[in-house]
Amino acid sequence: MRGRAEIVFELPDPEIVISALEPELDDDLHRGKVEIRANDNGMVLIVEGDDVVSLRAALNTWLRLVRICVEMVEI
Repeated sequence: MRGRAEIVFELPDPEIVISALEPELDDDLHRGKVEIRANDNGMVLIVEGDDVVSLRAALNTWLRLVRICVEMVEI
């Protein structure tokens, strides 16, 4: 059973966060797909997993990465 989550982050300058996260997209270790892109209000994170366990693991990882990037931009 595949799972999918789409999360919108309201960010003043999403391109900085996206450029910091782009290298992580090349990681072939996860069992699913991750996409990040800018939208009108900030950034959209789309995570798909081959199963619920992989979706949860990927969401935990990517939400943590986004939080760290946003915190670093605010410093």
